[in-house]
Amino acid sequence: MNHLFAFRHVGTWFFVLALLLQVAASPVQAKEETASSSPLALSIEKFLADLKNDENSKGMYAGIAVYDLTDKKYVYKHNAKRNFIPASNMKLFTTIAGLDKLGPDYQWKTEVFVSGKVNNGGILQGDLILKGYGDPSLKPDDLQQMAKAIKDLGIKRINGNLLLDDSYFDETRLGTSWMWDDEPYGYSAQVSGLAVNKNFTTLTATPGKTVNDAPVLTMNPATTYITVTNQLKTTAGKESNVLVERPRGKNEIIVSGTIGVQAAPYDEDVTMEDPAFYVGDLWKNQLLKQGIALHPKTEVKKTVLQSGVPLYTHLSKPLGEITVELNKDSDNFYAEMLVKTLGVTQKGEGSFEAGSEAVADVMKRAGIESGFRQVDGSGLSRFNMITPEQMIETLIFLQEQEYRTELEKSLPIAGVDGTLKNRMKGTSAEKNLVAKTGSLSGVSTMSGYVTAKNGHKLAFSILINGIYKSKYARELQDRIGILLTTYPDIAAPEGFTPPEKKTYPLSALIDPILDTPEAAGVTAGIMIKSLDSTDDPVLYERDADTLLTPASNLKLLTTATALNQLGSDYVFKTEVYGDAPITSTGIQQGNLYVKGYGDPTLHTENALKVQEGVSIEKIAGWLKQQGITRINGNLVMDDSYFDQQRLGLGWAWDDESYYYNPTIGALAMNRGTVMIEFKPANDAGEPVEINLLPQTAYVQVINEAKTVQKGEENTFAILRDRGTNTIRLSGNLPLDHEGDYERVPVEEPAKYVGSVLKETLEQHGIAFAPKSEVMIQPVPPAAVKWTQFESMPLKEIVQYLNKRSDNYYAEMLLKTLGAVKKGKGSAAIGAEIVQETVASLGGNTTFDMMDGSGLTRYNLISARQIASVLEGMTKESTFAAYDESLPIAGIDGTLKNRLKDTTAANNLHAKTGSMTGVNTLSGYITTKGKEKLVVSIMFNGYVEDEELFTKMQDQIVEILASYE
Repeated sequence: MNHLFAFRHVGTWFFVLALLLQVAASPVQAKEETASSSPLALSIEKFLADLKNDENSKGMYAGIAVYDLTDKKYVYKHNAKRNFIPASNMKLFTTIAGLDKLGPDYQWKTEVFVSGKVNNGGILQGDLILKGYGDPSLKPDDLQQMAKAIKDLGIKRINGNLLLDDSYFDETRLGTSWMWDDEPYGYSAQVSGLAVNKNFTTLTATPGKTVNDAPVLTMNPATTYITVTNQLKTTAGKESNVLVERPRGKNEIIVSGTIGVQAAPYDEDVTMEDPAFYVGDLWKNQLLKQGIALHPKTEVKKTVLQSGVPLYTHLSKPLGEITVELNKDSDNFYAEMLVKTLGVTQKGEGSFEAGSEAVADVMKRAGIESGFRQVDGSGLSRFNMITPEQMIETLIFLQEQEYRTELEKSLPIAGVDGTLKNRMKGTSAEKNLVAKTGSLSGVSTMSGYVTAKNGHKLAFSILINGIYKSKYARELQDRIGILLTTYPDIAAPEGFTPPEKKTYPLSALIDPILDTPEAAGVTAGIMIKSLDSTDDPVLYERDADTLLTPASNLKLLTTATALNQLGSDYVFKTEVYGDAPITSTGIQQGNLYVKGYGDPTLHTENALKVQEGVSIEKIAGWLKQQGITRINGNLVMDDSYFDQQRLGLGWAWDDESYYYNPTIGALAMNRGTVMIEFKPANDAGEPVEINLLPQTAYVQVINEAKTVQKGEENTFAILRDRGTNTIRLSGNLPLDHEGDYERVPVEEPAKYVGSVLKETLEQHGIAFAPKSEVMIQPVPPAAVKWTQFESMPLKEIVQYLNKRSDNYYAEMLLKTLGAVKKGKGSAAIGAEIVQETVASLGGNTTFDMMDGSGLTRYNLISARQIASVLEGMTKESTFAAYDESLPIAGIDGTLKNRLKDTTAANNLHAKTGSMTGVNTLSGYITTKGKEKLVVSIMFNGYVEDEELFTKMQDQIVEILASYE
């Protein structure tokens, strides 16, 4: 089909006219945001153009703004109104607000109180109370000084308890959407009103003297609050591969791997849960070292002090000095303690939310009313979003403040110190450029000041996201930083002409939708391609190679690979074994074994069932049919087909109570969850009525939720204690609430299966020996296989997965791919299979895939890469199953309520994806002219109302459906 005419035959002429009017009304942003004729602009544009020619750097996208503080004008902008994840550039907002609201001379205090009296013999008949006020810099030496002061005040013995008050801050210890796999490490330490040593201890592993000797593990400061399990081995040579883990919700450090006998000691800063008790442990030790005796029954407990006069007060260094450490070293802990201090001092609440509000108040004075998101102080969360222009406005604002010198002194200096110590050395930027850096996986940022060759002071911000190889981002920042030192003496690059914006047949219709002012902060990656055209098949693209967070669009890759590599008719098996053949007596000596192979559909026969297949009741029924009445051994569950990593890398800690964040294992059921049905009681004041499915003792439900009168606020909540199977119901549920249900993930899925199976077997009349247990072990080689159960075909499983966008199913498939194809059931090996499949389908593999569902924000992929999978699948024998699995607009799945009564209804087959700041849609559509298209639309960024994402997608899809 010929596409020479951009918008012929699209719907009605009224529709075309409306769109053309929209084009006319749209502000022309291109001139402001792209290259001008200045040598500076041309030079930077060449840097950017060169990066687009390399497969390893073409996916990254940058927002750049440079402002001449002397001439008071912008000298360069590129995507300066787009939002970017700022990483540690967020610390500039936090520290400027801290200096602004608290002042450079602000000092944190830590106070010691006593309850009771000290007698003439120096015996305190009462408690010693330590109260924190959020000092981020408190060190063990400070505790020693405080303990000595207590001794000098005459206290020789404490006959009460050591009480800790950390109530100055709230009890939320981690920032919004921080990643669970970061938690063991010092840069992700928990935040508390009473803290010491930045709430971590440094663990040192020293190799044994010989290969046969166990490595020695020490902690500094030493503490009994954390237990250490040493699984590390000393090996020959100088190489080391040390793994440090801390199970979620626990104060246990597990050290495994190897350390060479000739290797240097290995250090790791490790964190803990509820760190106020860590302070208490160190505080107790310091008191004892000072010779202050404690009663044998003295305990370390928490309290909330209501009043009193402190016996002793310790003051921190001034904020101005602490800001230097914070920014030079990019210290996350200092930043988080500062943001919560802002919250409590300015808003009366020591929370991330209140602190962020306090920062926003300062940003308003800087001229930034809205259009950004801050959820923590350090930038560790990927929910933070700012624009280069907003950063420049902040840097301009700083120049007018009395504390400007303190803040600028805190910034790393190129080639000299801090995080810029080893960058731009030996260049004109050395000692001349000061800036805050920031880095996360896929993110690199640098914002600050530089003195130009003409003596002018320039403020700059370079925010880069979508990074596949980080060195390219750092090199771009350094090249720009060095270039700015030569301003305005810059020669235009020879022979370089900025590439003109390419137009496509649908440009006039789609560009106005994307260029609406409301979407200024959004990065859009779009690929629309004909499957039928013999001419240029691309009808439209924009930033199609840009690497973006795909959310659930990643499931398109997982399911395509599963169908191609395993086959549409692949079935999952679940095996049952015994230590001996089934006897005729009904009494079975030895263990009963169940081995899982990743069946995502295993279920119990209740409301948790979503597909036919193998149920726990079916397994129990089969065993009963064999005449078994008693098992005199243990019930052993074998989940060794997959690895033991229960959550995807980069999943958020604060999602762990929710169904879409399930635990994964080779033997698991009910999509890794239990169900809690709830409704109000008959009368106000009564507990909320609940029903647990399945009825199992494996989880403990603590119901503290109350029924309240009609019309009262609904504050009902269901949360699971981290790392446990304790589920807590809290808040109020009004009488006029209709009732509902929540699915809650559980820990250790194989043990969940085993516990429910044992309970079900007992209900079926099959008894176990009194001391029998549910155990997790591999099936021994000598065991006798009794039977196996099989799931429905993969094509039916994939249909449920994509229609409902089920994360659990996707993760089970990804690990199955690794296990079947390469003998290792891990997400990493599964992702290797996916990348190999993408290559076989005609796509390139310069993308990052860390899970199967798209739940992690580590994933980065482009619209072109997704479209290549969609196109490649049309040539595969499994295409029918793949296409049938996709939601249909206006009909079913996640598109059931979208595009109804439009030309796209019952036409668009596509996978949706959404997370905060992310919205994607990719699939197939047939135009009015009967032309089949693949479409991938990916939006990342900040908008005031996220419904704008789906609105823009739907507008584009309607254009495609109406196209002739």
